[in-house]
Amino acid sequence: MYKYLKIFFLMIILVFNTTCKNSEKDHINLYLAASLLDKVENSLESYHRDVNIDSSGSYDLVNKIILGAKPDLVLIANYKLKKNFFNDYEQIDNYYNSRVILVHNQNHEVDINNICEKNLEIGIADPSRAPLGKLSSEILINFDCLQPKYNTKVAANASALINKINLKYLNYAFIYENDIDEINKNLNFKASEYNFQKDINYSFFLNKDLSLDKKKNVLDFIKYLKNK
Repeated sequence: MYKYLKIFFLMIILVFNTTCKNSEKDHINLYLAASLLDKVENSLESYHRDVNIDSSGSYDLVNKIILGAKPDLVLIANYKLKKNFFNDYEQIDNYYNSRVILVHNQNHEVDINNICEKNLEIGIADPSRAPLGKLSSEILINFDCLQPKYNTKVAANASALINKINLKYLNYAFIYENDIDEINKNLNFKASEYNFQKDINYSFFLNKDLSLDKKKNVLDFIKYLKNK
């Protein structure tokens, strides 16, 4: 009797372990730049596997990985990423590109130096948490300003910055060109004529330690996203 019970419990454990392994193989853990969240989530509606998304500023996600997190796939803005991120992740492909623009709700063309001299608030993403913020800071550094520094209002990332605009906290902001459609049309925001030549790619980075089966699933997912 005891012998049969032992065999029974061993079979349960075996089935449980097999189920867990299959489940592990069938879902994908994705770290995703906040500015891509809506675009990717809309693409997932017809995808056949579960995708667990953790979304934040690209630099925030890189820092999580450096501190020990191990997502299967990372899709972030590829700009001045920390070198030790590449110890465990390799770039596979590019997904999307954009550029930084200055948006405003004025009925005339704007001048960055005038914004600075009048100490007007200008919205940027946090340079320590999001590449958009670092790019925006580099743009401001290129313009002379009589003030000690620009009067910046900082948001956590690109997505949070759009929220601040839509909540009417800002009249000027640096955003990604592709995000301008996320601004409420009733607020009458428009892009300035400046061409800052600050372009950026969003890239896929693959965990180097994935099993062959998991790697195949993740590469299939990348192909799926690129074809949407």
